[in-house]
Amino acid sequence: MSFWEDLRIRLSQNPFKGFFKLNRLRPPGAVAEERFMELCIRCGRCIEVCPYNCIKRADLYEKLQIGTPYIFADERACYLCMKCPGVCPTGALDPTLKDPKQVAIGKAVIDQQICLNYIYVKEEETGKVSGTATICSTCYNVCPYTDEAIVMEKFLLPVITEKCVGCGICVEKCPTHPKRAVNIVPTGMSDEKSAGFYYQRSKVIHSRLVGNGDQLTGEKLIEKKGSISTFGKKPEFESDFTPQDDIEGWE
Repeated sequence: MSFWEDLRIRLSQNPFKGFFKLNRLRPPGAVAEERFMELCIRCGRCIEVCPYNCIKRADLYEKLQIGTPYIFADERACYLCMKCPGVCPTGALDPTLKDPKQVAIGKAVIDQQICLNYIYVKEEETGKVSGTATICSTCYNVCPYTDEAIVMEKFLLPVITEKCVGCGICVEKCPTHPKRAVNIVPTGMSDEKSAGFYYQRSKVIHSRLVGNGDQLTGEKLIEKKGSISTFGKKPEFESDFTPQDDIEGWE
């Protein structure tokens, strides 16, 4: 047995091979992570055939996944051309997968603490302003399945549906930095059996991103906002500024 063959077997059989991370995704058609690590021979054909240069080879920093293909959504998302599954020689990528709507790379999750629209609505509801009011619809506009994988509640708050395929285009284009307001949880990270430690980590991440049950979100937050009137009240400012009671020439 050659050195490289022995190394491949050891990497495939290692109990810590199921290493998951937000926005680090397998190419379309990838089988379950445990099986993927057994089947992938690190040939790089999926990398070569990708016309958008989306697929990268894992380096030393990716631990035991070194040499296997990944899509780093925060750098370059998958554009669902569906060329990679058909060239995989071992079945690590399902060659029968043709329809991009059937892809299951992962699921997008909105971080309501960072999303500009959620912050805007929250500040409207509380009456406290932390910065410049900004409304954004980038994730909705760039999604290949607008109004299917992502919808805008009340035309303002982005909500991810079960039809999200996890392509990561929303992550790549999200304008918030350094942290993105939307992230992709890779398929398998939410499965306790396959993810192990990373399953618990994903639960913590999901809880932080979507908030707790006491926080008003979505349609309830919109209704709360609509029930509040600021007529006759002076706005609050963090800086030392006193607004005028009236403006000359206005009645």
